[in-house]
Amino acid sequence: MRLPGIVPRRTGPLLLLPVLATLALCLWGVRRGGSLWRDEAVTYDMAHRSLPDLWATLGNADAVHGAYYLLVHALYAVFGGSDPLLLMRLPSVLATAAATAGVIRLGNRLAGPRSGLLAGLVFALLPPVQEYAQEGRSYALVCALVVWATDALVSAVTTRNAKVWAGYGALMLAACLLHEFAVLPRRVSRSLGR
Repeated sequence: MRLPGIVPRRTGPLLLLPVLATLALCLWGVRRGGSLWRDEAVTYDMAHRSLPDLWATLGNADAVHGAYYLLVHALYAVFGGSDPLLLMRLPSVLATAAATAGVIRLGNRLAGPRSGLLAGLVFALLPPVQEYAQEGRSYALVCALVVWATDALVSAVTTRNAKVWAGYGALMLAACLLHEFAVLPRRVSRSLGR
């Protein structure tokens, strides 16, 4: 059974334009003169701790970012000789490109290819999207997971497939593990801070 208005549409190569624009915009000035801001300095510090020390710290403070710190810790362990600032911000850049692709897909599925293209371009140009795309924090990854979870939700409602529902649940669980704001309504998360 298909819901009215939800029609799978073919995507053309033109729909890649917003993803490429997102990558170009996110990579432009990503090092910001080599400076870190306060929360990124915390990410850098936590990611460079030993796993036992990191685990002990998460037991007392900042546990909300624990999964993200473990991800960045693994990146530094594998690519330690790379530019540390770029390496810390690159997951956010790639996640923003993935979120753009998800926005395009949703727009395409719900309203057609032109809407998908426009939605992807507008998303890529939004100042908050650009801000979080260049931060060494979990926000861009959470955004990408929530966008793709929304796509999975549309598919699950449309197809009523148990595997698609499980995929939706897994994406939302991953988003919530990266940051609890993924599960909170916007009004509540705004009153709590970021």
